[in-house]
Amino acid sequence: MFIPGRIEVLGKHTDYCGGRSIVCAIDRGFHSEIEEHSEPALVLENLDVSERITIALNDPANLPGHWGNYAVETVRRLASNFPDRLKAGVKIRFHSDLPKAAGLSSSSALMIMVFGAIDLVNDLRGSSRYQDNIHSDLDLAEYLGCIENGQSFRELAGSAGVGTFGGSQDHASILLGKADHLSAFSFSPLRNDADFSFPNTHSFVIAASGVAAEKTGAARDSYNRVSRMVSEITGTFGKGLTLAQMFEEFGVDDVLLKIGRMRSKFMTSEMLDRVEQFRIENFEIIPAVSEMLTNGRIVDIGDPIDLSQENAERFLGNQIAETAFLQRSAREIGAVAASAFGAGFGGSVYSVVPRSDADGFTVEWQRVYRNRFPQHAETSEFFTTRPSQSDLR
Repeated sequence: MFIPGRIEVLGKHTDYCGGRSIVCAIDRGFHSEIEEHSEPALVLENLDVSERITIALNDPANLPGHWGNYAVETVRRLASNFPDRLKAGVKIRFHSDLPKAAGLSSSSALMIMVFGAIDLVNDLRGSSRYQDNIHSDLDLAEYLGCIENGQSFRELAGSAGVGTFGGSQDHASILLGKADHLSAFSFSPLRNDADFSFPNTHSFVIAASGVAAEKTGAARDSYNRVSRMVSEITGTFGKGLTLAQMFEEFGVDDVLLKIGRMRSKFMTSEMLDRVEQFRIENFEIIPAVSEMLTNGRIVDIGDPIDLSQENAERFLGNQIAETAFLQRSAREIGAVAASAFGAGFGGSVYSVVPRSDADGFTVEWQRVYRNRFPQHAETSEFFTTRPSQSDLR
């Protein structure tokens, strides 16, 4: 089984706002061999670190601070939602060629791999409970997102979750991404709005900064602060609407006026900044880039993507010196487009470059970055990739 990582081309913190994004799966990810296990347990053999963990299907125990906790939470949720189906144990031997904690959704890919393995052995999809609630791959991507964030999905009750209070962007990208294409999704509910051919003449070059984009500790708190601002706005005024729906229902001026009158633990100025970033990303930048991609104008996408990066730095405050430098230096070297992506507070930057120039570009980008940040010379990683897809369908 192959479960890929993903690139968020555009859509910084838009999914849980009911907004849009442009994403793709990539040709790196989790490669696994799956077989039935004699005991009622999930056995994970991580070949990258020569580690083996065992998680009881009927009583999964937490592993705080350990990569296996994502698998624990997946088992716990599946055991709760499909109590009559988790009978057979599962053994997964896997390795990953994704950089760790680099914003490429390795944790979401791990959880999807665990779901896929348990489903393969126990036929979750054959249960009436599954069929009553999950009717399509779009539904499955939303449900997998709910396993991570802890929310309920229809009649499938939620749990504590793990990671951040995000949406289902990562899961849609990984599960629904198409080889040689970028995909546009809208969220709450999840919809596949369009697929754009990614020209054979171009590649992505990824720079993993070497600064971990963790979903735990201080980084998780910072991410969730950005998310909670939106939750407070929609919870106070939204009447069940997402932030995107509030803009469409009330208009921009009225939404801003409501926020200005709110009593909140957050400063009014930072909430207005948060909303402004979403408005521009969702209603201006993504539609403009979508039109360019539809018309085959990939060479024109750089300027609006530059604005997306600038707004992440200015309004979200989720960029660090390393990712800001990587984005600017990529454009100076000659990238068609470049942006940090993912939750932020660390992580990676992508560049879109002509395929014929990718090797030379990668060498130069790595050189200038490691000269500027020599402390990350050992932990940063640079590689080329193209849009790919999972074999879990």
